[in-house]
Amino acid sequence: MLYDVFICHAWEDKESFVHPLAKALQDEHVEVWYDQFSLKLGDSIRRSLDKGLRQSRFGVVVLSKAFFNKRWPQYELDGLAEKEMRGRDKVILPVWHGITHAEVFEFSPPLANRQAVSSDKGIPKVIQAIIDVVRPQGSPLIVARDILLEWGVTPPVITDEYWLGVVEASNRVPSTGATVPTESAWERWSFPLPFKGGGPTQWGERLAWTAMQLKWVSTAEREGISPITQPEKVLRFIGNHPGLYETCVMFPDLLVEYAPQLVIPNMGGSFEEFFETLYQDSMAEWACLRTERSKCGTATTTKGECPLCDAKWALRSPTFGGYKPSPVTHEYFMGGTFGPPVSPYDHIEHAVWLLSNESNWLPAKTHEFLIHGMANWHAWVWGQVEARKGGDWDTNGAFSDALFDAIEGKAFRWTRRIRDDALHRFEMALKTLGLPDSPEDILDKFRSHQFPRRFILAEQQRRQNQKMKASGTKRRGQ
Repeated sequence: MLYDVFICHAWEDKESFVHPLAKALQDEHVEVWYDQFSLKLGDSIRRSLDKGLRQSRFGVVVLSKAFFNKRWPQYELDGLAEKEMRGRDKVILPVWHGITHAEVFEFSPPLANRQAVSSDKGIPKVIQAIIDVVRPQGSPLIVARDILLEWGVTPPVITDEYWLGVVEASNRVPSTGATVPTESAWERWSFPLPFKGGGPTQWGERLAWTAMQLKWVSTAEREGISPITQPEKVLRFIGNHPGLYETCVMFPDLLVEYAPQLVIPNMGGSFEEFFETLYQDSMAEWACLRTERSKCGTATTTKGECPLCDAKWALRSPTFGGYKPSPVTHEYFMGGTFGPPVSPYDHIEHAVWLLSNESNWLPAKTHEFLIHGMANWHAWVWGQVEARKGGDWDTNGAFSDALFDAIEGKAFRWTRRIRDDALHRFEMALKTLGLPDSPEDILDKFRSHQFPRRFILAEQQRRQNQKMKASGTKRRGQ
């Protein structure tokens, strides 16, 4: 159903009463089937009337002397009566316009026996009587619809299938926890919803925010809003969706996971002062931990001391909070440990983006820091690409084989096969990201930043640390 009400009337009553009534209902965000609103040039009147009758929840029947003498209004009334007889709920909402009970009784005793509203009371009273039926109190869907209208979002009538999707989505669980069924969880740019307990008002609020969140999550997916998106586009995306800015302010930790680029000084737009306050608060908390000689976070810093701030604010710090590059790069592209995914791309694609000209909007110091962090981080290494994903080149897997051989002590050399494998993988990443750079340019930068050597050294060090830890555990157990 696409309409709340169908207005059944005689044309003689149109100018004096029906048209102002229909307009007033529209102003109250009631979806109205009314011939002047709904009929287009060339439409079949009978078919359009049948469709309007079929797709409307209620029929407002304006009974008048002119109505009693017309064939078309009575055809419409018969349709509404048949619809009501086939269902369990009332459909016909009578409005008496310039007539008495006796006149209605003479036309139709059953209609005369119905509760009606008289036009003599004025259009506002008639509107209120209709709304009391069309929007019954206590319906979460009505509450949700009214909240959306307040935010400038115009949803379809509450009997539209759109609301089934909203109700279903409102039962999704937050994307947190070690194991969450994919089909039941929200994706990127999702935030916690209001609780639905406490009656129809709270449940309606949850449905309204579900509807808005469905819209911005869908847009984020379609437009690829991620950590590699330029800040101006991210801010425009936030500003274009009702309720999203307010939600981001309510959940800043999730915002900086989805859009870590906004943390960089002077890139936060309207969030700039808000972020600075949160950054200073984080600095103060870590200062207390350093005073207490805490060991918290020491493994992630260059000097083996407590960091200066949380990792999510490191890009706001002139010294990157004292962190090593890899933990900050991990935070930038992965966000929280058990939170929603923050990027739709693989880490080799993140590495290619960092090496491409399209990432040059990053401040030079930040850019270099993230590249170093990515090079030292094991996550970018690709193995043999599956054929179904496009891995149909002869040298597929040669690069990763050579890397892991080098970890075991064999020298790494850029042979023809290794170079060919890398070029194909870079070409695939550039196509996925829609970047104009050439695979050869990416390979030159990849080599100049010593990605293979940094990975090999980092992996060898990691394995050495594991051996030392295992050896220490064994000695303590003896």
